[in-house]
Amino acid sequence: MVDGARYDGDGNLRLVLATWIYRLHQRGVDPADEALAAACAKVDTATDTASGDAAGEVLVEAVSERVGSGAEPDAVAALAHQLYGDDLATDLGEGTRADRIARVRRYQFDRSLPWVARILERRDGHVAPSWLLVERATDRVHALDPNPWNDVDETRYLPLRDFLVLWELDGCTSLRVR
Repeated sequence: MVDGARYDGDGNLRLVLATWIYRLHQRGVDPADEALAAACAKVDTATDTASGDAAGEVLVEAVSERVGSGAEPDAVAALAHQLYGDDLATDLGEGTRADRIARVRRYQFDRSLPWVARILERRDGHVAPSWLLVERATDRVHALDPNPWNDVDETRYLPLRDFLVLWELDGCTSLRVR
């Protein structure tokens, strides 16, 4: 974990989803929600850091409105299904550990898109879920900064085995676009 990493009450869900939606937008995969797509476009057209940060915050707020109090995996998957329809899959964690590793790597090489995972980890003396935006998985998992619109770099690198254990403890929750 990056020293000084900050978490909101839902394990960074809103930030992770906003960043995931934006990163998918950057790669030509827009959400069905027109307001979210427009918020992503505003981030693209920002002409300076201040306007980019403000546009990013608008995107996070729009995601927050849609998430509401639904931080549980089924509610998050339902929201993601509304955004990406039949292109959404939640199957990266199925099967054995070897199956999971193979599926994650196949997705990484086939699509090269970030995906969302929820892990259980200790923070502030408690075990709680954290949402991660996974960019790459090799011998270590590269989780993107959940809030690229602030000046705090919270990029994380977890050894693959550690990630797998933490992911398995939470039931292998995942969201990806096919």
